[in-house]
Amino acid sequence: METGASLYDFSALKGKNALVAGGLGFMGSNVAHALVKAGAKVTVYDACLDPYGWNFANIKEIRNTIEFIKGDTRNPDAMKMALKGKDVVFDCAAQVSHILSMKDPFIDMDINCRGALTLLEAARTVCDGATLIYCGTRGEIGKAVYSPVDEKHPTDPMDVYGINKLAAEKYYLLYGKRYGMKSTSLRLTNTYGERGQVRHGEYGILNWFVRLALENKDIVINGPGLQTRDYLYVGDAVEALLLAAAKSEKSAGEVFMVGSGKEVRFIDMCNLVVKLAGSKSKIISKEWDPERKAIEVGDFVISNGKITKALGWKPSTRFEDGLKKTIDFYRQRMKEYTS
Repeated sequence: METGASLYDFSALKGKNALVAGGLGFMGSNVAHALVKAGAKVTVYDACLDPYGWNFANIKEIRNTIEFIKGDTRNPDAMKMALKGKDVVFDCAAQVSHILSMKDPFIDMDINCRGALTLLEAARTVCDGATLIYCGTRGEIGKAVYSPVDEKHPTDPMDVYGINKLAAEKYYLLYGKRYGMKSTSLRLTNTYGERGQVRHGEYGILNWFVRLALENKDIVINGPGLQTRDYLYVGDAVEALLLAAAKSEKSAGEVFMVGSGKEVRFIDMCNLVVKLAGSKSKIISKEWDPERKAIEVGDFVISNGKITKALGWKPSTRFEDGLKKTIDFYRQRMKEYTS
C-alpha cells in the first residue's frame, strides 16, 4: 500500500503531531505508514503485549522517521506524557480476539474499556483540542436484522469484545459532547492485508489462511462456509481513517460504518486464497466449534452511504486485487511474521 498516489487529499495532516496508539499492530502500523507519507510527525505508542499482533517489522521502513514509545494505554501518566502537544490521535490499541474475550472477559474489558477511557482522560488533560479517531468494529452490531448494515442499525453484540468496543465508542462520543473534543468512530468490517499477524487464527482469519495457503497446509473451516462477509482491504480502511482526521470539521461526533460493500461467501474467500497463492492446500469442512458457533453473526455486509456522503470516501480495491497484494507481501516477508 506504499505504492501509488492516494485518491484523497491528506494535506491537512502535513506537519501535524500525530500519535498512533497500538501503532505496532496491524491497523496502527498501516496508519503510521500513511501518516508519514502524508507528512505528519508520527509517534507510535504500543504496549507490546502478546498475543495481540505487535511486530517491529511493521514499522521497519519508517523506524528512523517516527518516534516509538513503549507504553500501555491503561497507564495514565504514560498516556499524558505521550499525548502532550499532539494534534491528531488514532486509537488502534485493542484486544481483538472474539474468542479470547469470552474466555477472559476481564482482560478484554480492561484493555478495550479502561484503556480507551484512560486515553480520553489523558487527552482531555493535555491536548483537548486534538482530533481523536477511534477504530471501532462491525462486531458492535451483532447479527444483521436488515442488510446492508448502516449506522442506524441496532447494536446487539454477540460477544464481550463487541460490547466493550461499543462501550469505548460511546466514551469517545460522550467526551465529544461533554467536553467539545473532536472525536469520531469508524466501525471497520473484516479487514485484511499487509502487516497483520499470521502466527495464529484467533483473529485476522483471512491473513491466517494466506499463511496456510503459502505453506501448502490444509485450511480447516467451521461448517460449509456459506455465510457471507464484507472484506475490507487495509489500504482502503486506512484512507477512511485518515480522511476522517483530515476532515474533522465534518467527521467530529459521528460514527461511520466502513466496508467494501460487497458480500463474499466464506468458502469462496477460501478458494480464492488457495487459487491466488498457487497452493496445494485443501479446504476441509468440520462441524462447528461450539464456542465459535455461539458468536457467529451470519451474513454481513455494510452500507458505506454515510461516509461517502459526508467525507467522499469509497473503497477502491477489488477483493481479488487486495488478496494478491496480501499474498505477495507475505510471500516475500513471511519469516518476519512467523519467527
